[in-house]
Amino acid sequence: MRHLPLSALQQRYWFLCTSYPGDASPILVLNWRIHGPLDVEAWRAAVDLVVDRHESLRTNFVLRDAEPVQVVLPPAGIETDLVDMSALPPDEREARTADLVGARTHMLLDLAEDPLVSSSLVRLADDHHVWCFTMHHIIADGASLRIVGREVRAAYLSLVEGTHPADLPKLELQYGDFAVWESEQDQAADLAYWHDRLAGTPQLDLPTDHPRPAEKAASSEEVIHHIGPELATGVVELARRSRCTPYMLLLAALTVLLRERSGQDDFCVGTPVGGRVRAEFEPVVGLFANTLALRTDLSGDPTFAELLTRTRSTVIGGLQRQAVPLGRVLAALAVPRDPARTQLFAVVFSMRNDNAAQHSTLGPLSIEGFPHGHAKVLHDIVFDIWRLDEAGLRTGIRYDTALFRPETVGAMVRRYEQILAAAVARPDLRLSELAAADG
Repeated sequence: MRHLPLSALQQRYWFLCTSYPGDASPILVLNWRIHGPLDVEAWRAAVDLVVDRHESLRTNFVLRDAEPVQVVLPPAGIETDLVDMSALPPDEREARTADLVGARTHMLLDLAEDPLVSSSLVRLADDHHVWCFTMHHIIADGASLRIVGREVRAAYLSLVEGTHPADLPKLELQYGDFAVWESEQDQAADLAYWHDRLAGTPQLDLPTDHPRPAEKAASSEEVIHHIGPELATGVVELARRSRCTPYMLLLAALTVLLRERSGQDDFCVGTPVGGRVRAEFEPVVGLFANTLALRTDLSGDPTFAELLTRTRSTVIGGLQRQAVPLGRVLAALAVPRDPARTQLFAVVFSMRNDNAAQHSTLGPLSIEGFPHGHAKVLHDIVFDIWRLDEAGLRTGIRYDTALFRPETVGAMVRRYEQILAAAVARPDLRLSELAAADG
């Protein structure tokens, strides 16, 4: 067994998960509905192979002198539970499967006691299965989901065809190597940038429907909203003319919404970044994703075009220094810990490229996503946007139900669309004029 220190990112997650446990842990999920002649034993063996390849998937945590340490267990595969529901009536099979998947994906895990990876296979019929694979966020990130999915597919095909999986070359590095490498980096200059940039940032104070509890809990729901293809195309075209990315424009529009709601010109918004700053870590499962604290500047009633220029500069500056873990930034700023709030920012903005509903094939098998609800959130609001090329934009707001009612969040996302429409039509409008625009 290998005993390793936590990376700075893992230390941050340890703090969040132990300080704001709520009723469910942040769990990453692969849920696939599989149609066709699945070789169950080959599938189990494929999952074993992938788990054994990645030390993160064999990692547990223990406390030593009250400090967490990660322990890498020897390769031993993982038990993929087989749950047979094929004898039940069709409607009951679906309902029971949804319940089982929901229970697997919304568990409260003890980081020092419970297994952090699980695999289950539900048989609904001889040619119909649902696979549920979960990982606690402290050992993986969104890119890790894609790695596991890709490698399980490759391993399964090679096993049923009796060939060597060419897509699974030996890993040169593991996540523990990243933790060691990270600890050796001199980040003084980049840390000084973040300190100068973020010192004195006010906390965003959004009006809430309910009084803020004394202790924050990870209780959340989600509101989904679709923005049509015409406006989505307008976003892309304005971004191109402004020498920005659509992400920058969509973030700028969100800061306008938050300004309207709070009355503040100065606050931070969190945004996740990949964090795999070395190519050798690209194929490794682990928690590399960092969160940047992007400080807004909406002072002086700028036009939306001027705000876009400011946002572009802020985003580029942050991305150039994304290797500094958020935990180190918070420590350098000496941000106080408040059990009622997350530190530095209350809202997270994420531009997503995953699509759980996407169909694919694997030999004779047909694979599509199986719905499992939404990931729990630790912040007040997490604003997700997915780009759907032919159907526009899909927006999802995950929100703390202890603070907001769904009607309030629904009104926020509709207002966001109005702001976007007005900004795309007239980027020369000042923010005070955008506030009066209805799109």
